[in-house]
Amino acid sequence: MVRCGGTENQEAEDEFHRTAQASWVQRMFTSLFSDSALFNTREGRAGKVHNFMLGLNLNTSIPFSPITEVMSHAAPPEEEVDAVTDPDEFDRIYEPLDVKSKKIHVVDSGLTYNLPYPLILRPQRGVDLIISFDFSARPSDSSPPFKELLLAEKWARMNKLPFPKIDPKVFDREGLKECYVFKPKKGEKNCPTVIHFVLVNINFRKFKAPGVPRETEKEKELADFDIFDDPESPFSTFNFQYSNEAFIRLHDLMEFNTLNNLEVIKEAIKDCIVSRKENPSGLSLPFSLSEIPKKKFRRDPHLKPWNHLGNDK
Repeated sequence: MVRCGGTENQEAEDEFHRTAQASWVQRMFTSLFSDSALFNTREGRAGKVHNFMLGLNLNTSIPFSPITEVMSHAAPPEEEVDAVTDPDEFDRIYEPLDVKSKKIHVVDSGLTYNLPYPLILRPQRGVDLIISFDFSARPSDSSPPFKELLLAEKWARMNKLPFPKIDPKVFDREGLKECYVFKPKKGEKNCPTVIHFVLVNINFRKFKAPGVPRETEKEKELADFDIFDDPESPFSTFNFQYSNEAFIRLHDLMEFNTLNNLEVIKEAIKDCIVSRKENPSGLSLPFSLSEIPKKKFRRDPHLKPWNHLGNDK
């Protein structure tokens, strides 16, 4: 019995050391990727590839939207876009690709802002409704969930693209919700409605399906979790492996949040259909393809060329 007890104690001690070692390794990687000055630079976060544009003459002549002309690189008026954390997020948005360097850095476009709106905001697409899911990190579960959406709005304004006004004060008025709806102003044409789903665990804690309460302790335990306030950070971007439980929780949470707001989505679709019927002229774009070359990107004629190989100054 004594030897058996010693074996159990030894196994417990070995398990303790393995757990401590694993925790130390995890803390080391978290510290490395979160706090390292290297990963706060472009060189530390981006891959370097051969420049496929090397030696070419690049000329920006067509704006993002051929319907409206981009007259200058000036930021939109302050009253048009609510302030975000950094006023210079898009400081180099109009900087053309370097055609002199042999290699260039390739980065995830989500580093600019973590929502793929540019892909669908071209007015040629005629989009009426955007349903977006924001999985970006926040300081805590109770933090306002509009940082990336405000950046998307500012980007749209800078490119003269229709976008609904994002009012961050809705968070103070209505609190944290599973989704928010932002509609265009009355009479505003070619502007989409945005349904913005955020990563939040509210009703999912109590209901396993919309209107169906959780009953067993197992069901309640599965749904009782925080996303950003959990000290273990099970859903962090810096995790290289996710447990089955973490995957199931996140998957089921977003499925529930979507189904729980199905009527919100249906109502938005109905409103878009009504708007289309009331404004049939909005079905066709107000320009022909032959007009596109005429809509040049206007630049200051006194500026020097961006990228002629002989221009080293």
